[in-house]
Amino acid sequence: MENSKQKISACLIVYNEEKIVRKCLDSIKGLVDEIIVVHDGECKDKTLEIAREYTDKVFVRPHAGISTLHFVFCFNTAVGDWILLMDADESLEEKDFPLIREKVNNQNGVNRFIFNWEMWDGKKTLRCKGIQKACLFKKSAMRFVGIPHAMGEVDGKTEKLEIYLRHRPLYNNISRATVKRKREMWSPIHARYFFPELVTYECFNTTPEKWITYAKKVRTHIVFYLIVNPIKDFLGQFKNGLWASWTGWKLCFYNYIYYFSLYWQVWQIEKSQKKTR
Repeated sequence: MENSKQKISACLIVYNEEKIVRKCLDSIKGLVDEIIVVHDGECKDKTLEIAREYTDKVFVRPHAGISTLHFVFCFNTAVGDWILLMDADESLEEKDFPLIREKVNNQNGVNRFIFNWEMWDGKKTLRCKGIQKACLFKKSAMRFVGIPHAMGEVDGKTEKLEIYLRHRPLYNNISRATVKRKREMWSPIHARYFFPELVTYECFNTTPEKWITYAKKVRTHIVFYLIVNPIKDFLGQFKNGLWASWTGWKLCFYNYIYYFSLYWQVWQIEKSQKKTR
């Protein structure tokens, strides 16, 4: 059991978020010991100016298009014992601070905490069983390869807390148009990470070999992955509790479409690569 005060580093990846980032930063400044803000590419609004009111650890990195591709930089920059991953459109409630502090100071082998996660349809909050997000990690227990939407691995136990990570984007986060826009933006980037010759993998406390082996397996059996894996992922989320609401059904379906699109693009790149080999 650890009883010494553990330090928490909050890490935010942002992209022209001047309208919402202050709410996020205000919500965590009383909880964390350090805030790190990384802007994904050139900033075209006042996001950096606002962020510097809260921390001097504000960085601008080359545009990647997906926040997880900046995580390794954040982890290497952070000095805290724990990493709190937040998006600019998320916030925490002060009433939950004592529980979070208690857990990180006396974690009993628990090195990752999962919070409930809200959805937002542009007008109201949607809270559904099964929608959750792992966002608090013991830094020394983490192993992470910078791949789009990667969850990473954590040694030790994981515990779910009855805390809500409030989520208020400026748009309907579950509309068909929003999901389509994100899929068309993210999946081409994601697909490239199945080809080691096309990208560079940033790693934290690990190496990319495990992912490279998996990516080769996907490329070799791409038709199987195209057909089976999106269904397996759909059923996994469904079993996790998303069956209990219409919103959950929609999210499962959107996730299915995303991964079908992803593997389709991997297949297209593989065919293109074979022609040039």
